[in-house]
Amino acid sequence: MATFVEELIARLELDTDERSFREGEQGVQRINDQLGKMVKIAATAAAAIGAAAGKIVYDFANASVEVDRFARLSNSTADEFQRFAAGSDTVGISLEKSADILKDVNDRVGDFMTTGAGPMADFFEKVAPKVGVTADMFAKLSGPQALQLYVDSLQKANLSQQEMTFFMEAMASDSSLLIPLLRDGGKAMRELGDAAAGTGQIIDQETIEQGKKFNRELALMQGALTGVRNTVATELLPTLTDLL
Repeated sequence: MATFVEELIARLELDTDERSFREGEQGVQRINDQLGKMVKIAATAAAAIGAAAGKIVYDFANASVEVDRFARLSNSTADEFQRFAAGSDTVGISLEKSADILKDVNDRVGDFMTTGAGPMADFFEKVAPKVGVTADMFAKLSGPQALQLYVDSLQKANLSQQEMTFFMEAMASDSSLLIPLLRDGGKAMRELGDAAAGTGQIIDQETIEQGKKFNRELALMQGALTGVRNTVATELLPTLTDLL
């Protein structure tokens, strides 16, 4: 009897050990499964973050190139143009439209300086003499500075809103929208530009140059890939044509 009881206890202990082992093995497997899922999730997240970061850099580089191009069209620095554009945006004028307005201002000034005619002729005949402004005062100004002097002159001449609108639209289409920002020496425009700079919206010149360099390198790489594709296609095309 004692032997039977001992054997029974030993068997129960063995079964318990086997169950414990199996349960432990299953527990390890569950942990491994969970770890595997976590690794997959982490890898997916890392890939998504990498793709998002790449798009951010790509978009930022393009924005830098665009700002640089618009600043050149506006005859201004990148910083000055971006501050002007930040203010203009509050009255519904886009970045591109800001550049167009300033480009037109430069064209009008250049036209009058060269020919003595053009849209600014009326201004220099009817407004400038009243406030002591001459064409030479516009000669070396940037686009934003020239437009500011223009508005300052209109305001000093005590023109009505209708008259100011007429003279502004003669300079550039939709530029009359900027009158509230450019009154009083451009106080509102400066405040909006400073606010944009304070929140990191202004891209500095060094970063713009890096963005331009990134775009150039990317264009070279894309050109090289296109060259490889063309070479492979040139080599394979006769062979594939013969198989048809």
